Amino acid sequence: MVLFLFLVFLCALILRIAPVLLSSHGSGVDQWYWKTYIETLRRDGSLPVKMPQFLLDEGHWYPPFFPWLMSRLPAAMFDRFSVQFAVFIDMLRMVLLVWAAWWLTADLVVAAIAGIVYAVTPLLITYNMQLNPRGIGALFLDAMWLLVSAIILYEASPWFWLGVFFLAGMVMITHKMAMQLFWFTSLFGTGLAGDVRLSLLVPGSVLAALLLSGGFYRLTMRAHWDTVKFWARNWRGNGVHPLLESPVYGEAGYETPSKFYRSGFKAWIRRLQFVIGFNPWMPIALGVGLFSFFKGHEFAVYEVWIYTWLALTFLFALLTTLVPMFRSLGQGYLYGYNGSFPAALALGIGFLSLGQAWYWWLAFVVGLLMCMSALVAFFKALRTSRTMKVDSELDEAISRLATLENGPVMCFPQHWHDLVAYRTGKSVLFGGHGYGYHLLEPVFPVLRVPIRKIFEKYHVRYLLTYEGYLPERFCKDLPSAEVESFGDYLLYKFDTARNGEI
Repeated sequence: MVLFLFLVFLCALILRIAPVLLSSHGSGVDQWYWKTYIETLRRDGSLPVKMPQFLLDEGHWYPPFFPWLMSRLPAAMFDRFSVQFAVFIDMLRMVLLVWAAWWLTADLVVAAIAGIVYAVTPLLITYNMQLNPRGIGALFLDAMWLLVSAIILYEASPWFWLGVFFLAGMVMITHKMAMQLFWFTSLFGTGLAGDVRLSLLVPGSVLAALLLSGGFYRLTMRAHWDTVKFWARNWRGNGVHPLLESPVYGEAGYETPSKFYRSGFKAWIRRLQFVIGFNPWMPIALGVGLFSFFKGHEFAVYEVWIYTWLALTFLFALLTTLVPMFRSLGQGYLYGYNGSFPAALALGIGFLSLGQAWYWWLAFVVGLLMCMSALVAFFKALRTSRTMKVDSELDEAISRLATLENGPVMCFPQHWHDLVAYRTGKSVLFGGHGYGYHLLEPVFPVLRVPIRKIFEKYHVRYLLTYEGYLPERFCKDLPSAEVESFGDYLLYKFDTARNGEI
């Protein structure tokens, strides 16, 4: 069984490394911003970092622990393995999962099944192809709930609360969406369990975060509220084409095919498919638990805890996807990242008492098939994607841009701004990295002002795009430019001497 566990871990590692290997010129969107942040912090040595190349940011006040930790690594190691650190953190989380399954049951088969479920969860594979703090935030949150369960269910030493509040503080200074889920679970769980100690985790976590960050978390809270307010106003713009749905250059009634919040019932179903498709184990594990409950199964107290943990995570994913008032708290399907741990634990532990039941095996096989189907679709999309990875032609265009004289750059699609800022060292017309969304709102998620006014204000020198992306009405409004082609990619170079209006 130990050998089988090793093979499960090996399978998980291969699945996570594969997208990185298929993106030889770089991958992900967040990757480039975090590399810029971490290298700046390493160079300057103090928080908050100053990165004036992001013209539409006022303050880079993200939760500070992850970049601080990465900046402490040797520069050569970080440069060589920056992408792989996300995979490494995710594998540590898998180690914690397998250990927790074994600790609760003393059964290696249970641990192996939990590992299999975790290994093939699509969201863990698709998201961890880039450097990001989500994994370590989830790791802290999982460890915190395990400690809380040890105290409440097994009457562990009250001193364990010190560890709980430490981990709660680490969640707060590591990842915003993990913090939101943590607070929701704590407050909702208080009502379900009737234990006021869970609600005290919320103020306790804030105090711990302020202490652990030396007060920096005040800025993070301010930036977090700025982000929530922005998306409360603009959630309908998630995934839109910034020009075709622009009030200046757009087409009346047009909806981008990739728009996350398209109107209509089919779009509603598509959003639900996102939540389930990226982590099918959440509804599957809950379905197994519900079916076994109606079959008269008696649950151990730790099973009730795990199913409740999972149910609250899945509920929050659904609320933030389907209910408008919650959509400012992030794309709901991403909470499936956090749901992967309790879902794997629930299915693994469920095998101990339900392993002879036909419906457990049916659910397990269906889950595996759904995961395999989602991963096949992902790898096919990755092969042709212009935003999930950097292909050779885009790499050539950016290398050319890096050789040109300095000047602000604008990108359409806007996913490329962080990449351009990192690879070229030039200023970019983008933001949304902490505080200052009022600066970003005129250009994102849709362009709200004529492009010439943007050029006049920010003296834009370059525009990077690809053929067919810019609508004709927008192109007619651009100043005259020299255009270089790199396959399908286009680099506009605007001459300030020729175009006094820029």
